[in-house]
Amino acid sequence: MSLPPVFQRFDTANLRLRVISSAIMAPAVLLAVYWGGAVFGAVMTGAVTVGLYEWMRLVAPKARAQTMGAACAMLVALMAGGFLFSASFGAMLAVIFTLVLFLLAVRDHDERAGWIALGIPYMGGSGLAFLALRDTPDYGAGLVFYLLVTVWSTDIGAFVFGRVVGGAKLAPAISPKKTWSGLFGGMALAVILGYLAAYWLGARHPVVALALSPVLACVAQLGDLFESYFKRRSGVKESGDLIPGHGGVLDRIDGLVFAGVFAFLFQAAIGEQISWW
Repeated sequence: MSLPPVFQRFDTANLRLRVISSAIMAPAVLLAVYWGGAVFGAVMTGAVTVGLYEWMRLVAPKARAQTMGAACAMLVALMAGGFLFSASFGAMLAVIFTLVLFLLAVRDHDERAGWIALGIPYMGGSGLAFLALRDTPDYGAGLVFYLLVTVWSTDIGAFVFGRVVGGAKLAPAISPKKTWSGLFGGMALAVILGYLAAYWLGARHPVVALALSPVLACVAQLGDLFESYFKRRSGVKESGDLIPGHGGVLDRIDGLVFAGVFAFLFQAAIGEQISWW
């Protein structure tokens, strides 16, 4: 018995792998957010460190192993600084380590020294942002849960609507499979589930999520396109193969990287003032 035409647009074998992987990873991540502390710090450090390694393989596949090892060690150090002291201290380390990594790459005569060095603020900035959000007194876990639900909803909505509805391409030169229908579908699902998450998690003014969620959805899609641009340049489909059905870790956190930094800046500049949570 053949599937209806609309479902034939899905790669069912790959979709099965994606669902299984997500069913394993999502509860583990949510549990780490709930526990917070060293557990959450370790999970975040591991995610961004693997993400940095995949980033360097993406932008500079010929980089020396010593340079890649030094970059990962520096990222772990700045995450530890952010966890033990403050996000500001971690950010200071990020500036220093970015310069050091750039000089190391220049010493190695690597023409992609700038892109290599960018990996520190790219991964480290998002890692510190998540640590700072989770460390927010009283409601840090709720903020991170809301952020995860919103970004994951964007990914799911974009995937489903993009396959089912199709239509005009969003950025064909960067990511040929992304469509405008996928973007709007992802935004719609992010608004619905983002609002419900904010309401259920106890936000004082969950209505703010109706405005914030679609913005986070767009920012997450920008993060996805940013990574897609470099994958396109490098001629690879995925940043890695660590996660069955999903590719690499960077493929899974690219949207969260941008959205996490935006959420941190929003909360610091506006969120606390309006006391929406």
